[in-house]
Amino acid sequence: MRRCWWTFTLIVVLALLGTTGEARGQSFTQWAITVTASSEYGGGDWAAKQMLGKPDFYPNYGDDGHAWAPIGQSAGLQWVELGFEEAVYVERVDIYETFNPGSIVKVELIDTTGRWHVIWEGTGGFAGDTARVFSVKNAIVAVLCRKVRITLDTDSVDGWNEIDAVSITGSRTSPWPQGLRPSDTAVQWASGAAASSQYRPDRWTPEHMTGIPDVYPEYGDYDIAWTAAYADSGEEWVELFYDEAVYVQRIDVYETYNPGAIVKVEVIDETGRAHVVWEGRAQAAPQEARIFSIDNIKIEVPARRVRMVLRTDQVPGFNEIDAVCLIGSRDMVRQPRTVDPLELLASIILRLGRAVERGREENLADPAFLQELEQILRDLSTIGF
Repeated sequence: MRRCWWTFTLIVVLALLGTTGEARGQSFTQWAITVTASSEYGGGDWAAKQMLGKPDFYPNYGDDGHAWAPIGQSAGLQWVELGFEEAVYVERVDIYETFNPGSIVKVELIDTTGRWHVIWEGTGGFAGDTARVFSVKNAIVAVLCRKVRITLDTDSVDGWNEIDAVSITGSRTSPWPQGLRPSDTAVQWASGAAASSQYRPDRWTPEHMTGIPDVYPEYGDYDIAWTAAYADSGEEWVELFYDEAVYVQRIDVYETYNPGAIVKVEVIDETGRAHVVWEGRAQAAPQEARIFSIDNIKIEVPARRVRMVLRTDQVPGFNEIDAVCLIGSRDMVRQPRTVDPLELLASIILRLGRAVERGREENLADPAFLQELEQILRDLSTIGF
């Protein structure tokens, strides 16, 4: 009986040794395996089933039957709902638009209870004549989901609006800090704004950065986004104000014309102190609308103001911002300490060594078996930590 107990202990330790290097909570990507849609152009080509699996047509651009298209052009609101094999904590949804992109106005996750959660909402608009991957990050939904619902406003972009494939990326274990619930997370759009300058008193004003995006995903010079008084004028700044002070986790900046001029992003706490959360060099980005995201922000005081500095002389032309989204938690969440697998293994070896000593002192197992265990411990202890 005693020998069996020691054998069991050794098996447990060796099992732990074999799993300490195993990746836990790794993200992986899934492609849709089920689909329904509000309509489809046909039962074969351009059917909803063309969205299943990996892309068949992307990165090509054009009208192709290997992608889904609704029953008609300019057919109003249309939707598709896609299911995936495994429920995960979704980190990102990628939508492969291969003809007349830009009509998507809402992306929702559907959890295992059937509840819908909006993770992105905006206005549709022309997004260029090339195929694109429209990526939506999830910083809102902290429950397992296995379905995605996408709503399109087909009136907002002329022609057939076609989708080739949809994927979700996520993990089996929650990436959210322990104790964080969906209700703890606040997603806010600016309720007020100020700037160092503005192009006109009635158009391109700081107030045009408040609320949800008005221009994105369209790209171009639109008077419903903010821009400075002059192009290439040097340093400019904007400040955004939000209704609720939160522990900021992410900031999304919707740049819709000549992006890339931002050089610094600060969060300003309730005492007026500024905390730099990102700093870099201005660099002209591709001529398309983009969401510039600052992730993994860890400021241990609540805040409701964001300040951004731009170097407009580093990116030619007027640099326009449509909206800025602030995402954070209402309660301070402290990350549990992550134990290094090798550190854990070293601790197990030490504990087992003490157990062997005790077994020898109290005659809990025969000497030959204890000697065998001691040799195993010596071999394990040669592993470099």
